Amino acid sequence: MTIVSTRWVDETGTVQCEEGTAFGSKTPANGFIWVDVVAPDDVVLGELDARFSLHALALEDVRHAQSRPKIDIYKDSLFLAWLAPRRLTADSVQTDEVDVFIGSDYLITLHDEPNDTIDVVSADLNRAMSKGPDWLLHAIIDRLVDDTLPLVDQIGDSLEAIEDDMLDDNPRTEELRSLQLVRRQLLRLHRIVAPERDILRGLARESDVISEDAYRYFLDVGDHVARGLDAIETYQDVAAGVMDLYLSAQNNRMNEIMKQLTVVATIFMPLTLISGIYGMNIVVGMWPPPLALWSFPAVVGAMVVIAVVMAAYFRKRNWW
Repeated sequence: MTIVSTRWVDETGTVQCEEGTAFGSKTPANGFIWVDVVAPDDVVLGELDARFSLHALALEDVRHAQSRPKIDIYKDSLFLAWLAPRRLTADSVQTDEVDVFIGSDYLITLHDEPNDTIDVVSADLNRAMSKGPDWLLHAIIDRLVDDTLPLVDQIGDSLEAIEDDMLDDNPRTEELRSLQLVRRQLLRLHRIVAPERDILRGLARESDVISEDAYRYFLDVGDHVARGLDAIETYQDVAAGVMDLYLSAQNNRMNEIMKQLTVVATIFMPLTLISGIYGMNIVVGMWPPPLALWSFPAVVGAMVVIAVVMAAYFRKRNWW
């Protein structure tokens, strides 16, 4: 069900909040209004469009989930589609999308499910709405970015544990699968965080909506995003190095196995030759005589001596 929360400052300077399923006309005393919509439907989007003259393309983006963060610049307003990574899944990273319309006298946030960051900002409305919509947007994005950094650190911890396991003499295929999942998570995070850095930088050109003082604080958020992006890229390099380590360990293990098999095959080559000769039907002139009682022990003894001498020689040369 669609829930609309409308927040504004009345004539007494008190922040008012009204919640329901419909959007009404409010007259803010401080010059701007904040409308937060959970699970927006076409009816509410139509009412918002009628009140704030939102661009049709931006409304179309709200109706469809975005795969990457984006910013669209319109006359006297901006549209942001911000993706907030929330938790790791088996295959990738689950994200929450927060769509934002911001103008000189309004801020509209839309999301499909209740958002913890929006709830935290709403808990301190007097501070959040004391300056303007650009400062309110900064408060929301700042918390969304701060929630992303621990997720990056969590992936780094997982990668470190996998690297330790890979240093063992016999890395397992389960560790390779875990490494592949971490690399996929890092790739997904990079696709999210990298555009958000560019979005924050692009806000500098929108002086009609973002004030100069507020933009300085957006730059600080951009530094946090850049720090997270640097960590992601570092972990991607580490993951590539761990993959090379795994492949090297597997190749070394295969080489050891092939060397052992080669030694065994080489030892059995003269033994096979002897057994083949004494397996022929020609017995005239063969020594030891096949019919002699001591013939079989002598042949077997000679084969054992040959095998022992060859094994000792290979061991001495460190081939085995």
